[in-house]
Amino acid sequence: MERPRGTKSKADQIKAFLARYQPKLSEARGFLQFMLSKEEILRRTELVTDLTGAECAILVSAKGSGTWPFLFRRGDKVYTKTSQAVVELMKSVPERIALCLSTEPPEWSEERQEFLEMLARWHDEVFREDLDRVTRRQELLRQIDEALERGDRGAFQQLAAELRRLD
Repeated sequence: MERPRGTKSKADQIKAFLARYQPKLSEARGFLQFMLSKEEILRRTELVTDLTGAECAILVSAKGSGTWPFLFRRGDKVYTKTSQAVVELMKSVPERIALCLSTEPPEWSEERQEFLEMLARWHDEVFREDLDRVTRRQELLRQIDEALERGDRGAFQQLAAELRRLD
């Protein structure tokens, strides 16, 4: 049986979301597929961009979005696990379900910019430290080889000890 036009459109939008994005919560993919398989749930679902005021609300976020990974709200009860949401929907299907498929990146702020700059500095520092350690290790190995060729046991032991401390 073919779905009614409105239901088909919702199903197509959910499928497009799943095809294009990876949900933050991996179980959310299965939850959306569950919704797609239930005609009654899909018929009562409205795709929205804002969940404010919705008695029954579902939020599924894509990786990279600035929203909570998964949320199911029914009245005053809020669930963050998809299994709980499935159980609640199987008990009874509300008249209206607001579904928000969040893909927007988080809002930009000075704090976010400062945080990203700090991460970049840490990355540069760690990279430099790793590069210095690898370079020093290669130099120690070269010097150890030279000490072995010369038969210099003292230099060999000193360089080998330094190599062990470095590793």
